Amino acid sequence: MLPVPRWLAYYLALVPVFPPLYLAGFYGLRFFRNLKPAVRNALILFVGLELLAALLTPRPLLSLPLALLRGLFVLGLIGVGVWLGRSERLGPLLYGYLAVYLVALFTSGITLGERLFHWARLVHPYYTTVSLGLSAALGLWLAVGVPGLPRWVRILGGLLALVVLLFAGSRGALLALFVGAMAAAIFGGARFLRAVGVGGVALGIALLLAESERKVGAITRLLNLKNLSGRDKVWEGAVEAFRAHPLGGSGPYQLGPYLDHLYRAGCHLWVGAERLGLKCPTWLEPFAGAWLIAHNVLLHALGETGVIGTLGWAVLYLLSGYAVLRAREPLVAAIFFGFMAMGLVDNPTLVPSLSLAEVFWVAVGIAVVRSGLAVAPEQALPRKVDQARLEAP
Repeated sequence: MLPVPRWLAYYLALVPVFPPLYLAGFYGLRFFRNLKPAVRNALILFVGLELLAALLTPRPLLSLPLALLRGLFVLGLIGVGVWLGRSERLGPLLYGYLAVYLVALFTSGITLGERLFHWARLVHPYYTTVSLGLSAALGLWLAVGVPGLPRWVRILGGLLALVVLLFAGSRGALLALFVGAMAAAIFGGARFLRAVGVGGVALGIALLLAESERKVGAITRLLNLKNLSGRDKVWEGAVEAFRAHPLGGSGPYQLGPYLDHLYRAGCHLWVGAERLGLKCPTWLEPFAGAWLIAHNVLLHALGETGVIGTLGWAVLYLLSGYAVLRAREPLVAAIFFGFMAMGLVDNPTLVPSLSLAEVFWVAVGIAVVRSGLAVAPEQALPRKVDQARLEAP
């Protein structure tokens, strides 16, 4: 397989810092022809079911182009994974997540101060606390799963990821870390047990703080399994949307008004942005519900796309799981099963996101080519490419 050019390593490193760069994922559509016919047919079926569901929504003229764009974007991201061809080529992402961790710690320091060590959770100008937690889990997988990265990057990345995982206080991210690392270990990635160890350290610190006089809310909440943080009410809203529109759902990015527990609060930016004094601009208010999610992959699909669209997503996830099982790539297995586990309480695979869901679908593309379900696009790269290692941008 031909090496990926050096410029792509830099590009991947920048994506977590400047998320809109992931729109280049549409470039991956050119590799659709490299897929085996059965895989192409399954992906066409996925897009077709999403479009059929969109026609049955309350606002089909809006839903149809949104469903088409989202479906093509997912296919493009899978195509990018087919182009990359190997999971270690995701390594440069860790450089970007290092920057994300540092910005989060700096932002939290100047906006929260000592409150971070009492009750507040880590904030970032545009990453949510949950996204920070999942980025920490992904960073730990990359640190242990890409040995070609410089040692200092892996050590620093692992340490900062642990700090972010603790102070983000995301139980879903901790679940993803454990499930993903164990899945990777089963597929031959024994080094991923180190990530399990890091997760154990996080739980140990939480237990110690829970028993001590000094309570750190963000960390001790990792042990609180009773408080669903309002997710039960959000789930009820998604079910109501499904009941109202069982065939096609509410439409892509139109579930918000049914999630009354979140929607009635009006237009709000991320906590970190508001801590920095930024407010939701007037022009954005009509779109306030577009980024609200059901905090469960299945319920979100049912509420947004109905039975028909959910069948399409089921086809896509089953194909993805089959490719991952055949590929037996530890890092890809960690990403797939970790994200799917977190999907019980969040929507980590829904695009567009802050680069995390995009990484998931690129990893699926890598699984597709590594499992033999696609032909490696050897001719997709220029003849003269930089031979430098991708892992050291």
